[in-house]
Amino acid sequence: MKTFVVLIPVDGSVIDPRIACEMIENTKFNIGGSVQATAIDVLNKIMFELGVSDSHNIEVEPIGDFMDRFNDEELNADNYFMSYVYA
Repeated sequence: MKTFVVLIPVDGSVIDPRIACEMIENTKFNIGGSVQATAIDVLNKIMFELGVSDSHNIEVEPIGDFMDRFNDEELNADNYFMSYVYA
């Protein structure tokens, strides 16, 4: 099982980004088969869970990639609510 970080913009394009993050927090998604889960697979599951048909600029990435981006200061955390899921 792999951990993914989910970033939902605070711009309000999703119903309520904070509630959305809390709703999916710690969710374990079954991607199926022996296929390695990808960020796109996880994003599709999250969109289904939130009941949205558009990604609304939701970002999903493996935790290692997120840590690199955050530590390299390539991400402005003020623009997002953050959650995590497993797949």
